[in-house]
Amino acid sequence: MRAFITAEPSWPSATAARKTPRPRPWLHAMAIAAAVLGLATACGSVTAAGQAAAARPADDPAPCTSGTCYVAVSVATLWVRPWYPRTIDKPALGNPAHPLTWVGAMTVAQKSWLVGKLETQALYGAKVTVIGHWHNWTQVAVPSQPTNRDPRGYPGWVPTVQLTRTAPPAAATSAVIRSPAAWLWSRWTAAGVAGTGIILASYDTRLPVVRATATYVEVTLIGGQKAAVRRSDVVLHAAGSSWGVTRARVIAEARKFLGLPYLWAGTSGFGYDCSGFTYSVYHAYGQTLSRDADQQAVHGTFVLRSALQPGDLVFFRDSATGPISHVGIYIGGGNIIDAPHTGAVIRIDSLSSFAHYAGARRYLSR
Repeated sequence: MRAFITAEPSWPSATAARKTPRPRPWLHAMAIAAAVLGLATACGSVTAAGQAAAARPADDPAPCTSGTCYVAVSVATLWVRPWYPRTIDKPALGNPAHPLTWVGAMTVAQKSWLVGKLETQALYGAKVTVIGHWHNWTQVAVPSQPTNRDPRGYPGWVPTVQLTRTAPPAAATSAVIRSPAAWLWSRWTAAGVAGTGIILASYDTRLPVVRATATYVEVTLIGGQKAAVRRSDVVLHAAGSSWGVTRARVIAEARKFLGLPYLWAGTSGFGYDCSGFTYSVYHAYGQTLSRDADQQAVHGTFVLRSALQPGDLVFFRDSATGPISHVGIYIGGGNIIDAPHTGAVIRIDSLSSFAHYAGARRYLSR
């Protein structure tokens, strides 16, 4: 492993098949009430302005320099090259990060520009392995996102300020965010959470639990700061216990995101690409898939089209002989739920609307 990179680096591009098929006609029209799936309803009063005013977690005394580190912001976006970000990308580059502000401010054309320039995203507390440094950027691999590109995990570049050497505290129970996004609050009472929003955490973020009540869950942030999240926004899991994933539960989770705008490389409740969507819905139940569609298509169990069941992953190509370029979750009745392409939203599509069906894989036994 190189500790430092002294020249402009080169590495594989982000165009591994996973994300964007060519646009197709909508078969399931829907209105978008807010930029990210009505987060104002799902998470209390969540707005871009409100996120910008959020309190910053206590400063971390252990910056990331090498070895194993952790994501210290709500969502860290991994870039193909550290000099790619534009002025409009600034909300995604700092600590704290403001992914809701970032996604909400971009036009469709500005989002399309990201294709091939972003790798993936990693959520608060996720472990990363440091590969190298360049100026104020750190190249990392994300072990929780398997890939055939790097045995250490999905690679990419993040601003060094978004990483920490301090590990999340250990706990017997974890709270997993199950709303598209949820505020972690600075104060709480018997009646519920209050005070200032500290972090707007994404779906699938895991937090160590201090105690849980009927109205809120107290958690510990990296560095020891305490916060609270609404009980209705999380599911609690004892360490090492079964998470009870089933076909019906996967479909119910996926439907939460109908209307959420597509985001290339997205793996957060602020925007998903096609395989980031399938990866995250399964991962929220403790089941880890490969990060990219072409790799999701070679694991699990092969399923005939005539034998599809809800929860199976279904794959497509852009041409009869091309590589896997898209994935969706079969929901029954000849339909899938998927994140189609930039400019579209997560929606329900008919299998018959895709010209080049490429097979299906089953990851669930019930």
